Amino acid sequence: MRRRPEFLLCRNEKIGDRILEQMKIITVSGAHSNAGKTRVIERLLEIFKGWSCLKVTTLHKGLCPTGRDCGACGKLSSRFSIVSDKGIIEEPGKDTRRFKEAGAKDVLWLRAKPRGLRQGLKKAISMFSAEGEKGARGLIIEGTSVLKYLHPDLAIFVKRDNSLLKDSAKEVLKKVDLILTVYG
Repeated sequence: MRRRPEFLLCRNEKIGDRILEQMKIITVSGAHSNAGKTRVIERLLEIFKGWSCLKVTTLHKGLCPTGRDCGACGKLSSRFSIVSDKGIIEEPGKDTRRFKEAGAKDVLWLRAKPRGLRQGLKKAISMFSAEGEKGARGLIIEGTSVLKYLHPDLAIFVKRDNSLLKDSAKEVLKKVDLILTVYG
């Protein structure tokens, strides 16, 4: 029998089981890059078999706030782009590959300019619907800015014990259901 992660345990198991059965969309957002969002998603995928994942990257103007050249903030000619190419999704070292390895049924990556995020989310989520070709049982979305437009069944926010919140994280903090603090 698989153990639920501590952060999903409820004192009243009947309530906890009902919550788990009814969820359709879970978002995992964070204080900043490397806060632990991907690890939380990997743990969720141990429990939610047959669920899919959507990685959302809101593109930045100018220098990338992470200080790395991961390619995420590269040029985008349209308002958004949905990446489904397995060569990109399963590229070593990428979060999307970790989602697949953790058991995600399908994984897509939405890259969007701020003004295209709402439309991109709508399109990407529709690709996972039960009627769509991917037919996911549920969807876990990694991204902080998505909470401007979505009201998920569960919104998890991940931060480190010494995190300084990025501006987008401060904006959505009121919308989360659960804050996880990662120590160490």
